[in-house]
Formats: sequence, structure tokens, C-alpha cells
Amino acid sequence: MRGSLRCSSLVVDHLLRKLSHIDVVLTKDVDHPDHCKQYFDSVVLVHQAFPALRLEDVDLRVKFLKYEVNAPVMITGMTGGHPEVYSVNEKLATIAEVLRIPIGVGSMRPVLVKRGDTAVAETYKIVRRVARDVPVIGNIGAVNLPGLDEKVFIDLVNEFELDALAVHLNPAQEVVQPEGETGFTVEVVEAVVRLAKAVGVPLIVKEVGNGLSMETVSVFYSKGIRMFDVAGACGTNWVSVEKYRLPEGDLRRVVAEALSSWGIPTPAAIVEARYVAPDATIIASGGVWDGLRAAKSISLGADLVGLAKPLLKTLLLEGYERALKFMEAYIHTLKTVMFLTSSRNTFELRRRPVVILSPLLEYLKQRGIDVNEYVMAR
Repeated sequence: MRGSLRCSSLVVDHLLRKLSHIDVVLTKDVDHPDHCKQYFDSVVLVHQAFPALRLEDVDLRVKFLKYEVNAPVMITGMTGGHPEVYSVNEKLATIAEVLRIPIGVGSMRPVLVKRGDTAVAETYKIVRRVARDVPVIGNIGAVNLPGLDEKVFIDLVNEFELDALAVHLNPAQEVVQPEGETGFTVEVVEAVVRLAKAVGVPLIVKEVGNGLSMETVSVFYSKGIRMFDVAGACGTNWVSVEKYRLPEGDLRRVVAEALSSWGIPTPAAIVEARYVAPDATIIASGGVWDGLRAAKSISLGADLVGLAKPLLKTLLLEGYERALKFMEAYIHTLKTVMFLTSSRNTFELRRRPVVILSPLLEYLKQRGIDVNEYVMAR
């Protein structure tokens, strides 16, 4: 049916699912087993004992979605859709505005299935109301797009004053989710292309924690998409999150346990995406949970980095001030590493020496990527 999503008694369950997701993320072990430590450790930035600049000379500002933001760091989409997360999004938006960094919202499907529900809409609108001077990115599942009228999303962008719309690909999550939809067919690509032409703001094709391969990026890049969030398999594993929402004995729970470390490590996904989309904007998320990993991700080819869980967890368990300090420390660590690599800005960081060891080196070789050639061209 064009113009609307299927509405049923499942709407209430969909809204409550938002709260159960947050509870599982905070209370269960749902992260990649070692946060891909070996892969991040295999990226070695070369220390410069004489950086030829002062720390205060390092400029983290970058252009993103027509804004100049203070750091190449994005608060990626996490929450929204249930009245109880209103204050969470308000505080996250406050952090984004104070630090002048981009922010995304969680899946906006609740808005589409609950049109006219003011309480639901307000959990998203508060982000733009607070974060007036930074990019705000919406979020919708790619599998939900086929059959929908593009006007629905034009209205969504206008009503919520979005600067971009992220379209997430999450087949691993959907296949084990109790309410999951697995229609990741060619119609999804066609729907994304139609949406990109109609919506009036950039589209960001993203994963949710299992990584984008060069094959997937190539499909959408060939259709004109120029923004990607690789969301690699080094942080929160949403397959594991869904496992805890399944009853004992459910076959999907067995599948979820087998896929606890499924996906492409974030450093590898960054290179894969940049390799086939040389002029695209690449966001690196998925376990990029400190400023050193952020610097390594940018050095490998990312334009920005994104994080979600560590900030959300700090906010909910320790409060706003601690969450703000967490982000300030994250950004200052990134700045310090740039200083120690003699990088005045992210453009220079991308061109400073980097040594790639195994397992990342061996992974890239087997994927047909000439590492030396890539490092010179990134």
C-alpha cells in the first residue's frame, strides 16, 4: 500500500521495542567480543617527535552537510519513538549543540506508523529544537522503503528539519529480530534511488553494526549515492541485542549466538568503502569508541567518525555532565593524536604515514586491494 506503513496492534510493540533495546544494550554483553582490538592495533600511526606545530595549531573543524562543525565526530542515531526517551534525545542534542558536532536520531519508523501522535513526534523534534546550529540526520530502514510514496519522506524531512536522511541496511539484525523483515531485494535499491532523487537532502546509506562491503557500497555508489556510514562489526552487535529479545528454544536465538562476531571489522570496512567510492563522504562507526581509534579511522580514509553506545551508556548511568566530559575527552584525544602525527587538520592526517599490519593487511590483500597503492591514494 503506497503512502503508509502497515498499521496494526504491532505499533505499540514497535514503540516498546525501543525501550527493550536500550535495556539490553545497557545490561547485557552485546558488544563484539574484543571490539576488534587486533584490527585497530594493526593500524599504526607514525609518531613524530618533532611535530613542527603547537597543539593549539591543530584545527578539527570540517565541512559536513553545508555546516562547519567543530570536530569530525558524529553522535550516531540511537533513540526516538517512545515518550520516555524524550529527555535522552534532548540531552544528546544539547551535547551536539554545545560541542557543535553532527547528531543522528534513531529509526523514525515509529513516526511513520504512528502518524499524528504528537508524543512520538516530539521525541525526534526535540533534537532539532535544541541542536539548531549543527547537522541533524534522520533515519529509516531500507527494507521499509519499497511501496512507500516518496512524499512521505519529503514531509518527514521538512517536518523534522533534517539535513540528511540515513537509510540503514540491517539484514543480520532483521533475520533474527522477532518482528524482522528480510525483503532485501533489488526493489530496495530502486526505492533508495527514487528517494534520493525526490527527498531534497543527501541520503546516507549505512549499516547498523555489521559493516559495509565494497560490493554493497558499489551498488549504491553506481546509483549516485555519495555518503556512507560503514558501521563495522567492532561495537554493538545488534544481532546479539535481538538474541535477548527471543524466547529460549527459538531457532533464531541459536543463529544469533553463532553470529555474535559476524561482520566486517570497521578498519576493513573503511578501506573497502573508500576503495570503490573515492570521492564519497565516508563515516566510520562501529567500535570507534576513543579518540585514538577515531584518528586511525580518519587516517585510513574516513571523513568523519561516529559513536553511540559509550555516550548513551555514560549519559544514562552517570548523567549529562559526565557524558559531556566523555565527548570532550574523546575530541581532545583525537586532537592530541593529530598533533603527535604532525597533522594540522584531517586533510593532513589522511596524508601522514600509516603502517598497516596483519590481520588487516592480510584481509585487504585477500580482498584484492593493493595496500601500498591504497595508502598513497587515500
